Amino acid sequence: MMAMVAVILFFSCSNDMKNVIQVSELEKLPLLSGDSICFVQKEYGKIVLSITTPKILKRKAEGSDQEDVMEFPDGVVVVQYSSYPDTLSMISTNYAINYESQNVWEARGNVVAKNVQKQECLQTEFLIWDQKKGTISSNKKVQVTSPDDIIIGEGFVSDDQFTDWQVQKVTGVITFENENILEAEIEE
Repeated sequence: MMAMVAVILFFSCSNDMKNVIQVSELEKLPLLSGDSICFVQKEYGKIVLSITTPKILKRKAEGSDQEDVMEFPDGVVVVQYSSYPDTLSMISTNYAINYESQNVWEARGNVVAKNVQKQECLQTEFLIWDQKKGTISSNKKVQVTSPDDIIIGEGFVSDDQFTDWQVQKVTGVITFENENILEAEIEE
């Protein structure tokens, strides 16, 4: 009789564990997922922003029951338009996550930001775009290329249109004139 009670308890406990595991696995599933997505934001009927991605996942942020995040595990391209289709600026990356309630984007892996009109390009491995503040920044190594020079440093701050920017902790500057290198300073 005692053996039968132990067997019943064993099976009921193992069944509960299976249910717990299944429920915890369900909580990891995204709230929304999609492939080959293109979002377009309009103001007064004119396109001002487009977001293109091969894959998107909407889920709860880790450690948070409240905040939803949009994750772009296969990369994303964000384009701001001065007047569609004239591109003002763009950011592309291998991975991104958008903390929706904070209006903050985090980009990782081969991050490229461009100001098309000024022909300037930022390259880094990590970038934060704070839409509320209207800023983009990085605390990692960066390289900014313009028609006149290349600036290499660690850290970067800019407005989100990439028009007023500053490289921090500059470690190198290469200046060009008529496609010839005039000056090269690199600190080690």
